[in-house]
Amino acid sequence: MKIVLTGLEQIETQPADQPAVESGMTRLAVRYCGICRTDAKMWHEGHRDLIFPRVPGHEVLAEDEHGQRFTVWPGRICGRCRYCTSGRENLCESMQIMGFHFDGGFSRTLLAPTESLIPVPDTITPHQACFAEPVGCVHNALTALNLQPGERVVVFGGGTVGLIAALVAKTQGAIPLVIEKNARKIARAGAFLGATQITALRETHESEFDAAINACPDPIAFSQAVTKLAKGGRLSFFSGLKKNQTIESNLINLLHYREAALFGAYGLTRQNMVAALGLIARHQPALEHLVEAIVPPEQLSRQLPRVLAGDGFKVILDFTGKTGRRSAAPPPPKTEAAVAGKTDANRLFQRK
Repeated sequence: MKIVLTGLEQIETQPADQPAVESGMTRLAVRYCGICRTDAKMWHEGHRDLIFPRVPGHEVLAEDEHGQRFTVWPGRICGRCRYCTSGRENLCESMQIMGFHFDGGFSRTLLAPTESLIPVPDTITPHQACFAEPVGCVHNALTALNLQPGERVVVFGGGTVGLIAALVAKTQGAIPLVIEKNARKIARAGAFLGATQITALRETHESEFDAAINACPDPIAFSQAVTKLAKGGRLSFFSGLKKNQTIESNLINLLHYREAALFGAYGLTRQNMVAALGLIARHQPALEHLVEAIVPPEQLSRQLPRVLAGDGFKVILDFTGKTGRRSAAPPPPKTEAAVAGKTDANRLFQRK
């Protein structure tokens, strides 16, 4: 079976066909596929690169005919342009993206570019390989920031990707602080925050951060990220902003006066995805707290509005037919790191 997006908020379950395998492509059996918020936005409002009908899905764990497990770098590139030949294939002039330009992983079978297959180590729990794409995107962003041990980094947005960004920053020796205005979301993240000893707050009076990341599309959060930077600080423009919004020129001038550096971050390279698998292998217990639910594909329509609203964490479709996971995360334990609105925790982030 495959799940086909036939129009805005229109989904059909259809039998999976068996098209001929073209040269350079490999047929895979999909085992798990994560639901990205981009998938939910496509369902709700379309996308500039989307042509209906289309099978969405780009956070995949699949197997070939020999049982070898792969995740799939979700791009198909020309291999000739200056970006492809300089190791920045995520910026390929002729980029085609799985789930947008060609069918993706919301299907029991998938035809994927052979050069995009990345082996998944046996040490990784199968469904956690679905984190490879979002973790790889974060790795791409933080590589540009070049974080140093002891540097303070503020992450705006406490969703799945924001929390992953904080975790990756911490593994690089930085001291992350997550700002999330939704107190309920901070409480839901309590198990992850407790396991990683990362602090999340609704707001902070601290400033002079060495680096900042916007991990949500709110222009206000982006503006706050600029104001929180120290002189010479670095800002990762990670999440695209809501359309047709205004940013004050006085705010942009702060980048000028503080000699702050702004780094765009779009997608990921294959090497970012390889690095992501290494990080996942080392932090599986923590990342498991970000798995909201593992559900059969028939529940996709029920899950998409919730994913779109950003109410929870990662939801994964199970194509193995063995789904036995909860449909919602249990109430998180209360930890010091998960208490919302307690700005006295700012003392943890003062310069020593």
